[in-house]
Amino acid sequence: MVKKILKRLKRYKRFYAWICLSSILALTAGFVLGVSNERSLEQQAIADELADLEAAIASLDAETNRLHVERVVAGIINCESGGRHNGLWGDGGRSYGVAQFNEQTFYRFAAKSGAQDLDWKNREDQIALLRWAVANGYGPSWSCYGKAANG
Repeated sequence: MVKKILKRLKRYKRFYAWICLSSILALTAGFVLGVSNERSLEQQAIADELADLEAAIASLDAETNRLHVERVVAGIINCESGGRHNGLWGDGGRSYGVAQFNEQTFYRFAAKSGAQDLDWKNREDQIALLRWAVANGYGPSWSCYGKAANG
């Protein structure tokens, strides 16, 4: 009878050992998956934060460029016309207005910008086209550009 009980206990030991081992493996796998998921979530959070920072930097770069264009435009206008527009002719009567556009240059730039409905003698149109010209690399067309861009 004792032998029978010992034999049964051995079987139970194997059974319990198998259950314990399975449980340990399951817990370990769960822990590893949990750590893996935690790392994955942490990596995703870092990637999201990096993307947010890159977007913020791009936004700041765009705003810096916009402000630079505005400063150069203001400098050119100040140098060329002092902000006056109506009746202001320059270059021996060939340039007009707040930005001192030559008529031919004005309409050439208007065509390049895609805004062909602009009026050469309109103050707001001259400023808008000057802004486009400076932003698109045509600023050196004005003799005041160097002073405005560097000062």
